[in-house]
Amino acid sequence: MSHCCKIYSMIISFLDIFKIDRLGKGIFSKVIFTFGLLAGMSVYFFPLGDNDFTRLILMMQSMMTDMDAFMNAPVYEIPLSTGNIIYILHVIASYIALIMCAILYSAVYVRQYRTERKDENKPGITGFLIPPKYLIPSGMGKMLLRMVIVFCFLLLLFIPASMMLLYLFLIFIMILPYICIYPICYLSGDAGFFESFSEMIRVTKGYYLVNIRIMMMIVSLFFAGSWLTSWLMSFIPSVAYVTGPMLNIFLALCFGRYVGMIYCIMREVPGGLRIRN
Repeated sequence: MSHCCKIYSMIISFLDIFKIDRLGKGIFSKVIFTFGLLAGMSVYFFPLGDNDFTRLILMMQSMMTDMDAFMNAPVYEIPLSTGNIIYILHVIASYIALIMCAILYSAVYVRQYRTERKDENKPGITGFLIPPKYLIPSGMGKMLLRMVIVFCFLLLLFIPASMMLLYLFLIFIMILPYICIYPICYLSGDAGFFESFSEMIRVTKGYYLVNIRIMMMIVSLFFAGSWLTSWLMSFIPSVAYVTGPMLNIFLALCFGRYVGMIYCIMREVPGGLRIRN
């Protein structure tokens, strides 16, 4: 195990990532959790559009015997009504809400972490003094403005990123530690919009393996939760409608908490260069 992994395991236990209520007085985490939960539940209890995809399913089943015909089928022949498209957009919006909740949690975590230490420059959770330039918390107004910019950027990239996840899953996993650090580089005020692209690579140096390991653990829990929700749908739909969105927002905030925690560590010990046995 690398020195970086050793100090990380000593500083943060895996269970700390799941303590999402430990953010200030816990009010913000409760509000954002409730928002994400309601956004997820709305897909089941108050769906917009038409969630009946029977015709599409029948078409796909009939074409499974002829994959060439399926792949070359014109778009206008796909039996999707306007109501179906609206419902799909509703589902997409619920997932975008999850991502934004995770990003906002990370940003608030870093801001609070720096606010608590800016006056006396107390050592961070690594035991090292925080570099002065990373002690300045981002102003709330500036952070909210940047959140709007990140939201618009996410809207533009969500569909292409989803396609990449389907067809280039391995590549997506490989760049995941960099992608997740970008928003917090920008929202923390440490770098500008374009500068954050190079900054996310620089700050992740020495922590890549740690990040991908923990992030994949959380992603694996997300997929396991999705499988469990699908299983519950067959037996107790009403329970699945609540437990599914609840698990999704919980894991999204856990992911956001991890990103905030590891970002603070990476800033305190850049590249793990000062780590000792």
